[in-house]
Amino acid sequence: MSRRAIITGIAAGSVLPFVSSCTTNPETGRSQFLLMGDAEVASMATAAWSDMKSQTPQTSNSALRNRVLNVWNRTAKGAKRDHEQWDVAVFDTDDVNAFVMPGNRVGVYRGITELTENDDQLSSVLGHEAGHVTGRHAAERMSVQMAASAGMMAGQIAVASSEELSKYGSAIGALGGAAVQFGVVLPYSRNHELEADRLGVDYMHNAGYDVRQSVRLWELMDAQSKGQRPAEFMSTHPDPTRRAEELRQYINARGYAMM
Repeated sequence: MSRRAIITGIAAGSVLPFVSSCTTNPETGRSQFLLMGDAEVASMATAAWSDMKSQTPQTSNSALRNRVLNVWNRTAKGAKRDHEQWDVAVFDTDDVNAFVMPGNRVGVYRGITELTENDDQLSSVLGHEAGHVTGRHAAERMSVQMAASAGMMAGQIAVASSEELSKYGSAIGALGGAAVQFGVVLPYSRNHELEADRLGVDYMHNAGYDVRQSVRLWELMDAQSKGQRPAEFMSTHPDPTRRAEELRQYINARGYAMM
């Protein structure tokens, strides 16, 4: 497609028809910008999950694996996702982390299980990961990144098409890239983390775990990561102290406990 055709298409709305691709998430009631479905994103993650499992050692500690699976099954039931098929891997590394990949794939590192003081805190971790799934965060994040990239392309085309602006093209492009990264993609990511925190607390509560332990978890995470975090506006994750405080307020507001 020629530059002129692309510009014409953008102006007419035919190149970026996805600007109205919004749907309401039944779990959160929030309107989401989605350009792809869960199945598409899951398919894209299949190879990455296979590589992860083949390249990272998994625990041979059956007691640890059973602990994670038991807490996961109970928490998934709290999320009303226990009827689905899940692939849960417990990786034998010191990383203090867990993650979820599209397609109901959950990775838990030994390091996070050693940081947690009890199963309630582990449920907070796993409930958070379940929240990413029900929140459809992977599909939403990819959709926003696709739209941001398309918007940057449109801006670059407009700059290149303008004799005056083209003199400053590289500077405008760099500034635009920074604005997209820090103003769109990272805030989306941080908002997803906070939403997953709240959903995780709901699932903990439904599963009969002590939701107050979710706050304690982030206090432990804060102590563990002191001096190792970038400024929040440059990070994909909110500051642990903020997460602890927001969870405390959420728990009180929901009437799950008084903190």
